[in-house]
Amino acid sequence: MGWWRSGAAGLALALAAACGETTPPAGSEPDMPGAIAGGAQALSADRLVVWTEGRREEVRLAGIAAPRAEPSASLAREALQALLDQAGEDLRLEPAGPGRNRHGTLIAEASGPQGSLQDALISLGWVMTDSHGDHTGPTPSRLVLEEAARNAGLGAWAHHDLRVHGTDPNALAPWLDSVQIVEGRVISTGQARDGRIYLNFGTDWRTDFTVQVMRRDQRRFEAQGVELRALEGAVVRVRGWLFEENGPMISLDHPEALEMVNAPEPARLPGR
Repeated sequence: MGWWRSGAAGLALALAAACGETTPPAGSEPDMPGAIAGGAQALSADRLVVWTEGRREEVRLAGIAAPRAEPSASLAREALQALLDQAGEDLRLEPAGPGRNRHGTLIAEASGPQGSLQDALISLGWVMTDSHGDHTGPTPSRLVLEEAARNAGLGAWAHHDLRVHGTDPNALAPWLDSVQIVEGRVISTGQARDGRIYLNFGTDWRTDFTVQVMRRDQRRFEAQGVELRALEGAVVRVRGWLFEENGPMISLDHPEALEMVNAPEPARLPGR
């Protein structure tokens, strides 16, 4: 099987570009595998293993998140394995985002003769779109594919192992520490002393679902015409890592992870 068809120099340049470097360090060897020996094995719908040059390499598929609950987790893994088997020797992996995560796992876009494996899994309903600030190019088209699969009740959406959550903090609690989608109306917005902006989805910020955007990331929203402080009253859909901080929270660092469902409602004036 092939990994990249380019030579060592081109391989180093591809990895450097993915990591934000323009040229590889002088005298360094590209830290990427060569030819894949044997088939690829799916660990989940968004992770796989390949064996190359006598070593095991784990790959994280960029831009998607697999369901963790059964039966969808197993069925989604089987769907990825079928795509890997179908691709066979024509499986191609291209570095995405930082190239590797902090654990050393390769992050890649995967494709075969029929096109993107990630797009196929989303279209079949077995994974959701997981947008990252360092790899946003495929996100808009994948949101369209995801919506079609969700509306059709395909794959994990049919089993409700992938879902769009409401903002009830009690209902969100079992889904903490995982990538989730949450949709609801922004009740109010606020800004902390350190500059971070909060979108509040309830009346008690100490317990309700909240979205935060750090000051360093706000320019990315502004560049795309998203006025965070003007979202009061809007119905939005956000996706990302759901964690606990004064209730369930998602931290956004790029605008592609926020979808406008309904624009802010105009203020109702007394007597009108």
